Amino acid sequence: MKPDFHIYAGAEALAHIQKNGLQPDDINMLLGASSGPKWLVLHGFDQYLLKQFQQRAEELHLLGTSAGAWRMSCYARDDAFAAHGRLTEAYIEQRYSALPSGQEILDSCSNIIADMLGETGAQEIIEHDFARYHLITTQCHGLAAKQNRLLQGMAFLGAALGNLVSRKSLNGQFTRIVMHHPNAKPPLVDSSDLRSREHPLCTEKVQDSILSTGCIPVLINGVRDVAGAGVYQDGGITDYGFDLPFVPEKGFVLYPHFSKRPAPGWFDKNLKWRKPSKDNYRRTIMLVPTDEFVASLPYGKIPDRKDFEKMADEERIAYWREVVKRSQAFAEQLEGLNWAEHAEPLPW
Repeated sequence: MKPDFHIYAGAEALAHIQKNGLQPDDINMLLGASSGPKWLVLHGFDQYLLKQFQQRAEELHLLGTSAGAWRMSCYARDDAFAAHGRLTEAYIEQRYSALPSGQEILDSCSNIIADMLGETGAQEIIEHDFARYHLITTQCHGLAAKQNRLLQGMAFLGAALGNLVSRKSLNGQFTRIVMHHPNAKPPLVDSSDLRSREHPLCTEKVQDSILSTGCIPVLINGVRDVAGAGVYQDGGITDYGFDLPFVPEKGFVLYPHFSKRPAPGWFDKNLKWRKPSKDNYRRTIMLVPTDEFVASLPYGKIPDRKDFEKMADEERIAYWREVVKRSQAFAEQLEGLNWAEHAEPLPW
């Protein structure tokens, strides 16, 4: 029976699956993309993978931006299921005033992260037996660093126009910050496509780092001094869906995603010609809901940030809970799945 999701694989990953299938220990890295509420449709994937990765002998790298980084942090916990459950509940139950300020939304996001981490979460993430947690956040410069929606909006409009010509133009206002586990770095071969800097995570900065990578520009205030002095915002600015060479020497990258064509950066979401490099994805395996599954959801779509504007809280919350419930089909279908039978080449 055909599952309600596609398995897309880069050239090397596809060859491996066709010859050997896929086992949990074949996965060296798990990716979590920026997504806002879209991550709720991936809930069933997370539930299956959390079970598969409970015990490992090998390191498992976890890397995400924005809500993807929030999800990935749950995998690096002593009780990963409980952490993921708290994140899901707190995220769905978000409620705001009619015209929330950037600080109001930041405070709410901070509470979500605090609920998910609990008292010992930061220490567990740093000291986890096998999980090596990393995230990407963005240091803003110039007008982009101003905590004023008008000034920041002007900065981001300029960045969007420059990005139409080249992603390199983002270097004028942004620096990619790869926050890595203190004992390991992600299998990232090269990050010179944009101005980048590496910085080790520490227990004291885990909460602020996770918070910063989810601070959507213009809407949410940034977080200060995460990796040195400055203002830090959404990691999706530079890496919304990733176009980076994550190429483990051994094993593969598993990437549950809501779209079959990941947008490299935040400003690329509507640029259909801006596609990731297939070479960067040669060892990556994507799990993507089918168009038919998405069409079967309430309102015929995946949750998104506009739901806050278009729906009353009770309607939105009921809808989001139903999507999470429906996504459990993915967990059921992954049990005993013949990966070789369903794996396909990358669709772009």
